[in-house]
Amino acid sequence: TTEPVLVTAGATVVVANASGVPGSAGRMTTELATLAFVMVEPAINSTQSGLAASIVQYDPSQAAAQAVAESVARSMGGVTVEPVATPPPVEGGSLGVLVLLGSDQADKTIAQMTAPVAEVAPAPGVSDGTTTDTTGDTTAVTTG
Repeated sequence: TTEPVLVTAGATVVVANASGVPGSAGRMTTELATLAFVMVEPAINSTQSGLAASIVQYDPSQAAAQAVAESVARSMGGVTVEPVATPPPVEGGSLGVLVLLGSDQADKTIAQMTAPVAEVAPAPGVSDGTTTDTTGDTTAVTTG
Protein backbone atom coordinates (compact mmCIF):
# COMPACT_ATOMS: atom_id res chain seq x y z
CA THR A 1 0.00 0.00 0.00
CA THR A 2 1.08 3.59 -0.49
CA GLU A 3 1.20 6.31 2.12
CA PRO A 4 -1.42 9.02 1.70
CA VAL A 5 -0.04 12.33 0.45
CA LEU A 6 0.56 14.91 3.16
CA VAL A 7 -1.75 17.92 2.85
CA THR A 8 0.48 20.79 3.94
CA ALA A 9 -1.35 23.84 2.58
CA GLY A 10 -4.79 25.34 3.12
CA ALA A 11 -4.56 25.96 6.87
CA THR A 12 -1.84 27.35 9.10
CA VAL A 13 -0.46 25.23 11.90
CA VAL A 14 0.42 26.53 15.35
CA VAL A 15 2.11 24.49 18.06
CA ALA A 16 1.18 25.23 21.66
CA ASN A 17 3.26 23.91 24.52
CA ALA A 18 0.99 21.85 26.77
CA SER A 19 3.87 19.79 28.17
CA GLY A 20 5.61 22.30 30.37
CA VAL A 21 8.96 21.56 28.65
CA PRO A 22 10.40 25.01 27.85
CA GLY A 23 11.04 25.63 24.15
CA SER A 24 9.47 22.40 22.92
CA ALA A 25 6.76 24.20 20.90
CA GLY A 26 9.41 26.16 19.01
CA ARG A 27 11.40 23.03 18.26
CA MET A 28 8.28 21.18 17.03
CA THR A 29 7.38 24.18 14.86
CA THR A 30 10.79 23.87 13.18
CA GLU A 31 10.31 20.10 12.74
CA LEU A 32 6.90 20.50 11.06
CA ALA A 33 8.17 23.36 8.86
CA THR A 34 10.77 20.98 7.38
CA LEU A 35 7.83 18.90 6.08
CA ALA A 36 6.40 22.01 4.31
CA PHE A 37 3.51 22.71 6.67
CA VAL A 38 2.55 26.40 6.79
CA MET A 39 3.56 27.29 10.32
CA VAL A 40 2.71 30.21 12.59
CA GLU A 41 5.16 31.30 15.28
CA PRO A 42 4.56 29.30 18.49
CA ALA A 43 3.83 32.54 20.35
CA ILE A 44 0.85 31.15 22.21
CA ASN A 45 0.69 28.91 25.24
CA SER A 46 -1.87 26.26 25.90
CA THR A 47 -4.29 26.90 28.71
CA GLN A 48 -3.91 23.16 29.35
CA SER A 49 -0.66 22.29 31.05
CA GLY A 50 0.75 18.93 31.95
CA LEU A 51 -0.98 17.28 28.97
CA ALA A 52 0.32 13.70 28.78
CA ALA A 53 -0.53 12.92 25.14
CA SER A 54 -0.30 15.31 22.20
CA ILE A 55 -3.50 16.21 20.34
CA VAL A 56 -4.01 17.87 16.95
CA GLN A 57 -7.12 20.04 16.71
CA TYR A 58 -8.58 21.81 13.67
CA ASP A 59 -11.04 24.60 12.97
CA PRO A 60 -13.99 22.93 11.19
CA SER A 61 -14.97 26.26 9.58
CA GLN A 62 -11.80 26.14 7.45
CA ALA A 63 -12.20 23.85 4.44
CA ALA A 64 -8.72 22.29 4.41
CA ALA A 65 -8.05 22.35 8.16
CA GLN A 66 -9.10 18.77 8.86
CA ALA A 67 -6.96 17.35 6.04
CA VAL A 68 -3.96 19.38 7.20
CA ALA A 69 -4.59 18.29 10.82
CA GLU A 70 -4.71 14.63 9.81
CA SER A 71 -1.44 15.06 7.89
CA VAL A 72 0.23 16.70 10.90
CA ALA A 73 -1.03 13.88 13.14
CA ARG A 74 0.36 11.22 10.75
CA SER A 75 3.68 13.08 10.65
CA MET A 76 3.81 12.99 14.43
CA GLY A 77 3.37 9.22 14.53
CA GLY A 78 -0.44 9.06 14.64
CA VAL A 79 -1.75 11.33 17.39
CA THR A 80 -5.45 12.00 18.04
CA VAL A 81 -7.22 14.49 15.74
CA GLU A 82 -10.36 16.34 16.85
CA PRO A 83 -12.23 19.60 16.20
CA VAL A 84 -10.92 22.50 18.26
CA ALA A 85 -12.70 23.08 21.55
CA THR A 86 -14.79 26.19 22.18
CA PRO A 87 -13.18 28.31 23.47
CA PRO A 88 -9.83 27.20 22.05
CA PRO A 89 -7.37 25.96 24.69
CA VAL A 90 -4.82 28.66 23.84
CA GLU A 91 -4.02 32.23 24.75
CA GLY A 92 -4.48 34.41 21.65
CA GLY A 93 -3.77 33.64 18.04
CA SER A 94 -5.99 32.55 15.18
CA LEU A 95 -6.35 28.88 14.52
CA GLY A 96 -6.48 26.62 11.51
CA VAL A 97 -4.68 23.65 13.01
CA LEU A 98 -3.53 23.56 16.62
CA VAL A 99 -0.98 21.09 17.94
CA LEU A 100 -1.26 20.73 21.70
CA LEU A 101 2.18 19.32 22.36
CA GLY A 102 2.01 16.91 25.28
CA SER A 103 4.81 15.48 27.37
CA ASP A 104 4.77 12.26 25.29
CA GLN A 105 6.33 14.10 22.34
CA ALA A 106 7.94 17.19 23.88
CA ASP A 107 11.48 17.54 22.55
CA LYS A 108 11.18 14.61 20.14
CA THR A 109 11.99 14.90 16.46
CA ILE A 110 9.64 13.76 13.71
CA ALA A 111 12.06 10.89 13.04
CA GLN A 112 11.84 9.77 16.68
CA MET A 113 8.03 9.95 16.62
CA THR A 114 7.68 7.86 13.48
CA ALA A 115 10.46 5.31 14.08
CA PRO A 116 9.19 1.74 14.26
CA VAL A 117 9.10 0.30 17.75
CA ALA A 118 11.51 -2.60 18.08
CA GLU A 119 9.93 -5.85 19.15
CA VAL A 120 11.38 -7.00 22.45
CA ALA A 121 12.16 -10.69 22.75
CA PRO A 122 11.87 -12.38 26.13
CA ALA A 123 15.11 -12.92 28.03
CA PRO A 124 16.67 -16.38 27.62
CA GLY A 125 14.95 -18.87 29.88
CA VAL A 126 11.85 -16.65 30.28
CA SER A 127 8.63 -17.92 28.72
CA ASP A 128 6.64 -15.53 26.56
CA GLY A 129 3.40 -17.36 27.47
CA THR A 130 3.13 -19.56 24.37
CA THR A 131 3.82 -23.20 23.69
CA THR A 132 4.10 -25.13 20.46
CA ASP A 133 2.42 -28.53 20.20
CA THR A 134 3.60 -31.42 18.02
CA THR A 135 1.55 -30.18 15.03
CA GLY A 136 3.42 -26.89 15.00
CA ASP A 137 0.42 -24.83 16.17
CA THR A 138 1.15 -22.12 18.74
CA THR A 139 -1.12 -22.00 21.77
CA ALA A 140 -1.31 -19.18 24.34
CA VAL A 141 -0.93 -20.24 27.93
CA THR A 142 -3.27 -18.63 30.44
CA THR A 143 -2.57 -18.75 34.12
CA GLY A 144 -5.08 -17.82 36.66
